[in-house]
Amino acid sequence: MARPIWRACRTSIRLAACSAALAVPAVAQRVTDNAATNAEDAFGTSIGNERVGLYSGSDVRGFSPATANNIRLEGLYIDRPAAFTDRLVQGNVVRVGLTAQNYLFPAPTGIVDYRIRPAGNDFVLSTMLGLNSWGGGRLELDAQLPVIKDRLSLVAGIAGFVDELAPGNQSFYGSYALAARWKPAPGVEVIPFWSRVDLYNREAAPLYTPAGAFLPPAVRRRFFPGPEWADQRNTVQHYGILTKARLTPEWQVAAGLFRSTSDSATNYAQNFTQMQPDGTAIRRITADPQQTLGGTSGEVRISRTFADGPRRHTLHAALRGRDRASRYGGGASVLYERGSVEAVLTSPRPEFVFGPQTSERVRQAIAGIAYDGRWQGVGGLSLGLQRTWYRKRVDRPGTPLARTDDEAWLPNITASADLTDRLAFYSSFTRGLEETGLAPDSAANRTEALPAILTSQVDAGLRWKAPRGINILAGLFDVRKPYFAADEANVFRELGNVRHRGMELSAAGPIAPRLTIVAGAVLMQPRVSGPAVALGRVGPRPIGQPSRLLTLAAQYAVAGIDGFALTLNATHRGPRAADTRNLVELPARTILDAGVRWRFDLGANPALLRVQLLNLTNAYDWALVGSGSYQVNAPRQLTMFLTVDF
Repeated sequence: MARPIWRACRTSIRLAACSAALAVPAVAQRVTDNAATNAEDAFGTSIGNERVGLYSGSDVRGFSPATANNIRLEGLYIDRPAAFTDRLVQGNVVRVGLTAQNYLFPAPTGIVDYRIRPAGNDFVLSTMLGLNSWGGGRLELDAQLPVIKDRLSLVAGIAGFVDELAPGNQSFYGSYALAARWKPAPGVEVIPFWSRVDLYNREAAPLYTPAGAFLPPAVRRRFFPGPEWADQRNTVQHYGILTKARLTPEWQVAAGLFRSTSDSATNYAQNFTQMQPDGTAIRRITADPQQTLGGTSGEVRISRTFADGPRRHTLHAALRGRDRASRYGGGASVLYERGSVEAVLTSPRPEFVFGPQTSERVRQAIAGIAYDGRWQGVGGLSLGLQRTWYRKRVDRPGTPLARTDDEAWLPNITASADLTDRLAFYSSFTRGLEETGLAPDSAANRTEALPAILTSQVDAGLRWKAPRGINILAGLFDVRKPYFAADEANVFRELGNVRHRGMELSAAGPIAPRLTIVAGAVLMQPRVSGPAVALGRVGPRPIGQPSRLLTLAAQYAVAGIDGFALTLNATHRGPRAADTRNLVELPARTILDAGVRWRFDLGANPALLRVQLLNLTNAYDWALVGSGSYQVNAPRQLTMFLTVDF
């Protein structure tokens, strides 16, 4: 497969070069993407397919904002069942700690705020060609199309991907998006959008579940043991409209209405259970009937600002809501005789007899008011109060209709003080009602929807703007939630309470004339408590949570070569409990990536070449996917991305 992709790549490069010779100079669009130099802190910044920082949409202080439903689009509430495509969004920023101070209605596990791709008065076509040493490739096309100067412009994108993953399974993607930015009047912007991602033939990656309290023996990476018929087919769509309007200098309105769907025509899970140290196991393959998930969500917000000399006061009132319906379950499994986990399964697909499925409906309404005050040179104070009404109905086959009705007050308060021109103090408290997602594939109740939970967070810290321009933050945090993990019967359910308490450090910016860094550290004490811990059925350490996480992204601009920079990314993760009872531990691991960036002109057009060697030392590690269940990590890989703006 690799050879045709490389041929296509050479052809695409020649076409790009020819087009560049004929094109007029363009305003750079994607060539300027650089997560490291644009990051204001080390808490998490994503631009295009680049990401730096400690946190992501799936991991903030040891929890997942995406699972908790703490996603925003252009600052507005959206219930998103699956990820956005990069054809629609330019990137995202994790709002946590000080970065959440000016953010309306913060959440305990942080908020991930996505931005739709910008558009303006210039026609720009951005192409990205990507290749890797595993034979994978991608081609991305993103266009900015002006229609009416200063009034209407379009953003359109299409991309195709061929990927091989760490376990050796392959997948094929297609993604598409279309959005408009319409300014019907001064201070008013309307953004309708649509996007779609099609996943074809993603083979079921193997999970490895040992028979006892030990790690699996090392298995070959990039080796897929079959079967080729266990393919996933999934379609994700997001569409909607949002608007922001400044009616007067004092009054602002923002509103959004969104629809998101995720439909799986076929879905499989493959688990090598009862794995022994000799590398043998019992293979279990589970197939699911068609599963669907769709949600409508939105927000309406009105704000009033009062200016009082150096003081600025803003009052906000917001209504948020969502209506999500899903159908899941009904899967059937087949077991194969014990054998080597590296034996390739070539037998034909058996006849799976599916069972009845579970239907679920979640409705939630949130009303909130907030005050935000800023006193120039002194500090700020934000107060918020939300009232949420949560309704869940679960219709499981053979059981009565399960009902969950929750109402809760969700307060938040944040404060900051400018101690000097460069030093500021901040603190906050927030409470939330959050989703807990689905039981993992390794659990006996896999794909089962879990209940919503009440969570809380307290944090405080300092920010120092150093003379060279680097931002340094140091903070303490304490996050508390109910604890979900697999019990003795491998049923994923609530087993107690968990507290993540620790310190986070961030430094981002230039530390020398040619050197920029984004460095962060989390030193944490995650602990589980409750009767199950006292009885010894659950260990005191939550699974998968390290006591330390360190990250560094560095870029050094080489003197004498305009636009050329060396890059280094390092991530260190401390030891982690690998099972609910803490009988097995994953060792600490450090992953290094090194590469180069070269910003140059291809003909009359700006271009960017990125070459990176991922997992430089070829470190072997296990990714934890459930209590006592693992997947292999990615071995060394060379990647290349060529971006050209026309």
